[in-house]
Order: sequence, then structure tokens, then C-alpha cells
Amino acid sequence: MRSLLVLAAVSGTLLAQAPVKGVAGEIRGTVVDQDGAPVSAATVYAVPQGLALDDATPRSVKTDSNGRFHFRGGFEFRAYKIYSRKDTEDFLNPTDAFYGDQESAVEVALNKKHPSSTVTVKLGRQAAVISGKVFDVESGAPLKAYVGLMDEDGNGHSVVVDGDYELQVPAEKNVTVMVTIIGTRRAVIPMSSVRLEPGQRIYMDIPISAAAK
Repeated sequence: MRSLLVLAAVSGTLLAQAPVKGVAGEIRGTVVDQDGAPVSAATVYAVPQGLALDDATPRSVKTDSNGRFHFRGGFEFRAYKIYSRKDTEDFLNPTDAFYGDQESAVEVALNKKHPSSTVTVKLGRQAAVISGKVFDVESGAPLKAYVGLMDEDGNGHSVVVDGDYELQVPAEKNVTVMVTIIGTRRAVIPMSSVRLEPGQRIYMDIPISAAAK
């Protein structure tokens, strides 16, 4: 009997010292646009903080017709960043370092003392769009190339194009457009620096000499 009592006491001590993950945390709130109006059919992401990249899988939920969302519980007690976006109309991935709008993120911390949080999340800015054609300045023929974008912090995005291109650009951000012609020894060519408004669309042809230098 004494052995059983000692075992029970030791087990109780170990359980008391073991970390307990809370799974009763709850996040709800409203998504609004840049003017403060509720946004329906927006996707809201809750991204856990302090985890390795491979483990930080965000949960997501849609807003209702009044812009409200509710994750229905089940969150561990930790910090989260809450982002929102529209799945249409050129709204980009808000968790991406290049396309993300960090100013629109809301951070919440769930714990035993504060297991729930109600927040207002501002919809991320709509992207701008640049489109045009990469072509040989001598012949006018379309060129295969990498067309890339780079912001002031070194974050970027690039695509392979065969003449025609279209790129989504984070709005209200200084971005450099760069081109590398495939099949030549030419280095990356900075073409232009742009700063566009949300939803703005511009057309920009890129004439390049395809001759290897």
C-alpha cells in the first residue's frame, strides 16, 4: 500500500510539472476594409507564432455577410497573428514576406487567464498589376526571360515568361522590376522602380538586346 501511495505521489508531481497545452482558446472578430466597412467572404488566417516554419500551419475561416468570423475554439494557448484577404480581386497571400501587408496584421496572445480574444482585422491592401511584353529590341521577337520584383528589404518574386508577362505587385511599396534573359550570359538587368496604388494596373513593355555580352 505504501508503495502505491509513493507511486501515486510521484506520478502526480510529474504531471504537475509537465507542460499542458491549452486547446480551449477561441478567436473571433470582424474584418473591415481600409475605410472601416465590414467585408463579407474574406478569408481570415490565424498563424501561430514561435514555431518552426514547417510546424506553423495556419487555420483559416470565412467571414459572414456582416464581416464577422469565428474559429470555433480549439486553439492552443500561445501567440497568433491574424491576417485577412479576399480570394479574388488581386488580394495576395498576407503571410508572404514580399506580398504580405504586416501593418494589417493583428497579434493576439491566448493563455489560461485570457483564453479568448475578439479582434478587428483590417483587410490587406489589394495588389497592383504590371503587364507587358519582353522582346528583342532589334527584331521585335518575344524573349524567354525571368521577370522579377524586389523590394527595399530584399524580398522578391519572379516568374518565367515567354514574351508576354503579368505580375502582381504589392501596393504602396517601392519595388524594382528586373529581367534576366534565358539562354544568354547577361546578368540581371534592373529595368525600373515603381510604387503603385492598390488596384492600379499599368502596361510596361521591356525591350532588351538579346545578344550575349
